[in-house]
Amino acid sequence: MTSLITRAAHGLAAVSLLLTPIAAAAKSANDLRDLVGAKAGQAEGDLESRGWVNISTHKDDYSIQSYWWNRDRKNCVRVTTSDGRYQSINDVSNADCNQKGGSDGTAAAAIGVAALIGAIALASKSHHRDDKEYTNQQDYGDFERGHRDGLYNHSYDNNRRSSAYSEGYQSGVNERNQQSSYRPEYSQYRGNSQRPAQYGGYNNGGGAVDVSDLVGSKAAGVESDLQRRGFRNVDNVDGGPNQKITIWWNGRTRQCMQMITAEGRADSITDIQTHPRCR
Repeated sequence: MTSLITRAAHGLAAVSLLLTPIAAAAKSANDLRDLVGAKAGQAEGDLESRGWVNISTHKDDYSIQSYWWNRDRKNCVRVTTSDGRYQSINDVSNADCNQKGGSDGTAAAAIGVAALIGAIALASKSHHRDDKEYTNQQDYGDFERGHRDGLYNHSYDNNRRSSAYSEGYQSGVNERNQQSSYRPEYSQYRGNSQRPAQYGGYNNGGGAVDVSDLVGSKAAGVESDLQRRGFRNVDNVDGGPNQKITIWWNGRTRQCMQMITAEGRADSITDIQTHPRCR
């Protein structure tokens, strides 16, 4: 019994260390400030000569985010490149470079999520969530699960109605779209919000976009989610002091949705099929 208790205590200690902010590591971004504004090709050579190794690079329509690891410093930085020059260099979590340890609790939470989902490395990086720090490990896990689902074109599966999952899914869809835009068959859509892969697994098999998971959520968040899934608000109806009716149209799927909002939440979202402004 004593040995069992001892092992349990050790296990709890390990979990505690995983979730506890890690001691501050050496910062490196300030030492690299001389590279900001330099041409990317030259600056990359300077980084490598200083012992930095490129771990991953992510492109969007406006900038390039690259993550660099320094083994001696045990530090990870993110370089933002725009118009062919380094625009900024920032210290980020070591988890962004697929390394254990880090400078804050974000890194610990990220590593905990990786262990929780059985992943060697997280698919998402700090720029995917705009450096947002969630308040608990579950939200980090939801974001990562959503990001992976969107990135690999899996179905949208947000049974917990987690905003973190929704945000992660959209970031994954965006990343997948960007990767697709560099393939020849998608090159004509680069920079176009209507590129074929935009909605990823939001497309619910039969062509319609599933919105049932949004019912009961706060109206402001639902409206943002509807927009991300390809809908636009085409009409507003005053339903009384505590109720509002809005009409949403998706031209790609030909869905005409009526959302009834009561007390600040989406009470129902129904496909009414026809409306004068659904066209």
